[in-house]
Amino acid sequence: MSETTQPYGRRKHGRVLMRVPVEVRGTARDGTVLEESAHTGVVGPLGAMVRTSRSLRMGTEVVLTNRFSQQTARFRVVWVGSQQTDGLWETGIESLAPLDDFWGVRFPPKPDPPV
Repeated sequence: MSETTQPYGRRKHGRVLMRVPVEVRGTARDGTVLEESAHTGVVGPLGAMVRTSRSLRMGTEVVLTNRFSQQTARFRVVWVGSQQTDGLWETGIESLAPLDDFWGVRFPPKPDPPV
């Protein structure tokens, strides 16, 4: 399975299961604008998995607003999962700039590579 379709492969940084309410603005797979309230399923220091009502278009830019903090950040769609049994689409997004405290979580520093 390719990295673009496999959300749970090897990662450079840790992730945490965390449901964060977000506003999502991006381009749906059919080319139309997607603007909706959604939530994350997993967050990390470099991005997240967001669950939306429609599939997002691979490689496009997405703007998320964290509804807890009202912070906004830009991301790129890096994988698109299949539609889940609850009707929502799981999509992996990667930050276009450092996230700092966007999720309200302190992630441990990246471990040094083995010697």
